[in-house]
Amino acid sequence: MDNMEYIDNYFNHPNTAEQKQEFEQRIIHDVSFAEEVAFYISTHNVIKEQLQIQQKERFRELYEQQKEALPRKQPVTQIWRYAIAACAIVAVMVLSWMLVSTSSSPEQLADAYIRQNWKTLDITMSSEPDSLQFGLTLFNAGKPAAALLQFETIAEKDSANFSAKKYAGIAALRQFQYDKALFYFSELAKDTTLHSNPGKFYQAVTLFKRSGTGDIDAAKKLLQEIAANDLEGSKEAKQWLRRLD
Repeated sequence: MDNMEYIDNYFNHPNTAEQKQEFEQRIIHDVSFAEEVAFYISTHNVIKEQLQIQQKERFRELYEQQKEALPRKQPVTQIWRYAIAACAIVAVMVLSWMLVSTSSSPEQLADAYIRQNWKTLDITMSSEPDSLQFGLTLFNAGKPAAALLQFETIAEKDSANFSAKKYAGIAALRQFQYDKALFYFSELAKDTTLHSNPGKFYQAVTLFKRSGTGDIDAAKKLLQEIAANDLEGSKEAKQWLRRLD
């Protein structure tokens, strides 16, 4: 098997930990091989996202290993070769992260979204008698049950209050009350007065989190609709659909 076939197999098939380690070691110790990896990557346009912290750390470790193995003085004509090798190592780390990302389960995707976006909620000032601000304060204080009651009270008194429905759904979801969360997000999705409506995407998040019978397929259909019509959440929808392919 020639190098290009070996490289192509590495990037397009699952790899064991031993195979990944062998591939990385060849990059470190074989500059010609590193150049071939860099060429392969450049022609396939695979570097698309920045490294996360752990990938940066891993690259730093590999780079330090390579630097220690090199003579202190190198001819100027050879410097570019090691720059290519370093780029190839970065590419391997990016691709490793991308391969891990594509293996994410629907529930993991939902969990990550919830942690990043709904750990706390932005507090907005309101002049309404039943202010959303109090419910948001309760939610951010770690009292989602009390917050849910507040949001539901507002929604019952004002059925057109889309914010109350949205926050009620989020508070219900944070308490694993999936049916209630789906109810409020469904009501939110029906609101045609909103210029930007996250209701359908929030439904998909909830279905992924619940992951019951038929939930994943239903969520994927919602994501496909969101992506196709460029609705709110289309960026995440497209990313998730790619990861779940």
